[in-house]
Amino acid sequence: TWGLEVLEPRIEEGKAKMPAMEEVVLWCERAVLGQPLEGKRVLITSGPCREPVDDVRVLTTRSSGQMGRALAREAFRLGADVTVVHRDTFPCVTNIPAETAAEMRKAVLDHLKKNKGTDVYISAAAVSDFAPQKVNGKIKSGKTATITLDPLPKILAEVRAKYRPFVVAFKIERSPEKSARAMLAEGIDLVLMNTPETMGSKEGRYILLNNQRKIALDGTKELIAAGIFREIINLTGN
Repeated sequence: TWGLEVLEPRIEEGKAKMPAMEEVVLWCERAVLGQPLEGKRVLITSGPCREPVDDVRVLTTRSSGQMGRALAREAFRLGADVTVVHRDTFPCVTNIPAETAAEMRKAVLDHLKKNKGTDVYISAAAVSDFAPQKVNGKIKSGKTATITLDPLPKILAEVRAKYRPFVVAFKIERSPEKSARAMLAEGIDLVLMNTPETMGSKEGRYILLNNQRKIALDGTKELIAAGIFREIINLTGN
């Protein structure tokens, strides 16, 4: 083949226009970076979940989805077939919508069943650990209210048990290493450790942990994502 890629136009006001510059740049980067992940399937969960408390309020986190976006872009640059389950829309990848943890779990498991698994699974979303027992209507203000939280199943554990991909997880705590090492002991391949201060920020300090070593990563989310994929490629032999 000649190695040509033809990009689809974006349609605005019924007219075909040049694709967004971000999309053009990503395709150019993909063309020149050697595509070490060519033929590999990467499934990423990204951003916050929003669990309804009543008809107006939701329970969520400070996650911005910036890390998920950076990971999706980097995976695409490196030649992977990328799918992202989240509330947003990223260029150059397959976007599957999900708002609550239940929707995210269903979307992830449906995708894996349909595609007979994935090569790499990155759990970058701040998936809800609990879901409120939703109140019909709106909880009245001005007085004490009690919200009952029900625990939710762990998507990560189900994916690992059923499909055995290479798994990257995140552990965010004040002192995350003990919990991160417990995840490695359960079969997770890589854990990115960070503290709550990194949530919503454009850059930060992280530690990437596997069974062989710890790697310090410092900088923008794009640089962190590049560091994660360098280690994925190193460990998987791609």
